Amino acid sequence: MLRKYRLYAAGICAAVVLGVGGCASNANAGTTTATQESKEATKEETTVADTVVESVTGAIESMEESEPEAPQAIRIFGPVTRTEDGRLSIDNQSGVSSSGEIILNVADETYILDAVSGLPIKLEDIKDGDTIYAYIGPAMTMSLPPMTNATVIFANIPADAKVPDYVEVKSMITDASTSKSVLTAIDGTEYTLADDCNIFPYLTRNIVTLDDLTQGRKCVVWADDENSAVKIMVFAE
Repeated sequence: MLRKYRLYAAGICAAVVLGVGGCASNANAGTTTATQESKEATKEETTVADTVVESVTGAIESMEESEPEAPQAIRIFGPVTRTEDGRLSIDNQSGVSSSGEIILNVADETYILDAVSGLPIKLEDIKDGDTIYAYIGPAMTMSLPPMTNATVIFANIPADAKVPDYVEVKSMITDASTSKSVLTAIDGTEYTLADDCNIFPYLTRNIVTLDDLTQGRKCVVWADDENSAVKIMVFAE
């Protein structure tokens, strides 16, 4: 009987020990999970805290492509060496573009103008040896001699005369306090209009004024050595 009691007591003790151990294991597991979650939260907080956001100063440019500027005409000059089939061949002595012989394509849209009056003249009226001023585009063939298109040609140039400028208007501003008007070309050249500056249209009887010299308008400007414009011929839009 005593033996059975001892066995029974031993069983109870074993059960108590196992129960305590299981509780301890569960407690340890819970503690471990909580510790890991705490570490992960701390790690996340540290990562966020360590992230550095730099501020951007200055102008921010758009990622969209900006509209390209229209190419500007280039002025060259020199004597005519020959004329044929709607073309002029000149010896470019301007120091810009290609030096030496250049072939100019003359189309119906090309203005061939008298350098004094601004009136049109015929291509055949330009003789070999005459000096001309031509405004050409930047595109030119790789051939020899190179070839390009002429936009405006000034001929019948008197000796020692200043050739007028073919201009695209960027702005026209009048100072209210002085009543002085300044025309700024697309290339940055500024012309101060003389008090008696004559503004007239090309081949029409329309009345043109300073108000017609808007941005993008094409015109011919006759100016002195101080860039004081004495007359301006305005082309139709």
